[in-house]
Amino acid sequence: MTFNSTLKPGKPLQRNREKKGKGLAQRIAESLGRAIKHARGESGLLRSEAHRRNVAALGCLITGRPAQACHANFGKGMGLKVCDSLCFPLCPELHREHDQGGGMTRLERIKREWEYVDRTRALLIRRNQWPAEVEAAYQIAIVPLARVVHGEAAHA
Repeated sequence: MTFNSTLKPGKPLQRNREKKGKGLAQRIAESLGRAIKHARGESGLLRSEAHRRNVAALGCLITGRPAQACHANFGKGMGLKVCDSLCFPLCPELHREHDQGGGMTRLERIKREWEYVDRTRALLIRRNQWPAEVEAAYQIAIVPLARVVHGEAAHA
C-alpha cells in the first residue's frame, strides 16, 4: 500500500515536473534592478582527450613506464580538474601517490607540479604535439601557479 503526503492510502505524492517561473526573491531583485545573471555554459578550461592521450603516450616522467595524464592539483576543489594544459604523465602508482600528497608539503608539491608541467610541455613541443589551442589555454592556466611558485619561492 502506498501513502500520499497526508498519510492516506492512495497514490504516492507526485512532483510537478513542469518548469516553474521565477521565484519571489528573483522577481523582487529584478524589480529593484539587482538581479544576478548567472553565466552558464562552456567553462574556460581546455578539455581535450587528444591532448591527454598525447601526454599519457610520453610515458611516466619518473619511471618511463606506461602512464596516465595526471592533472595538477593546484587551485582546484575536490572532484574538480584543472585545465588539461596542466597535465603531465605519471604511472598509475605515482599518480595515486601524487594525488594523495606524496608526503610533500603544499609548496613542494606545487613546485613539483610546475616542473612536471614544464617538462611535459617541452617534450610535446619537440614532438609537434603542442597545438596553439593548448598553448593559449596554458598561458592562462599557468598564471596562478606561477604566482605561487615564484612568489613563495622568492620569500623563502
